[in-house]
Amino acid sequence: MEYNKDSFEICLAKGYLRPIIELYEIPTLIDTGAVIPVFSFTESDMKDIFNATLIKNDVEITGFGGNDKGSVYSIPDFSIGSITFSPFEVFVPEILRIKYPILLSAPVFYGTVYEFDTQSSLFKVSWGDDYPKNRSFKITKLKGELYPQVNGVLLQISDK
Repeated sequence: MEYNKDSFEICLAKGYLRPIIELYEIPTLIDTGAVIPVFSFTESDMKDIFNATLIKNDVEITGFGGNDKGSVYSIPDFSIGSITFSPFEVFVPEILRIKYPILLSAPVFYGTVYEFDTQSSLFKVSWGDDYPKNRSFKITKLKGELYPQVNGVLLQISDK
């Protein structure tokens, strides 16, 4: 099926072995194994840099790195290339990780085709006409777990 595509490219940051881009002049890890985006900033930085508001305290996420406790914040407008999220909800851990202050999870790019072109040092993202470039990203808690919700579509994980 043929369809028109919207797309953007962002240069991969030099000197990293992992896929790192710069967003808002901040090193940002694209973690294709992560489910929830993680921002390692203080509460005041979340408010000052991103105009974020606290949604929920005392939440926990589980991943390959173990368990993390923290909070969920809502950023009113967050852009990645030509995609804008309104709102964009993120997990902020109690113990901050400074090496990669922003971690973008795979579900952030739901409905897109994305690739890492290491020969050209580019992160490329494209999507068809049927998927808007203005989106919402929310975090929903079900049965004690956090799940991403993109444009109203709840993305659930199966451990089977």
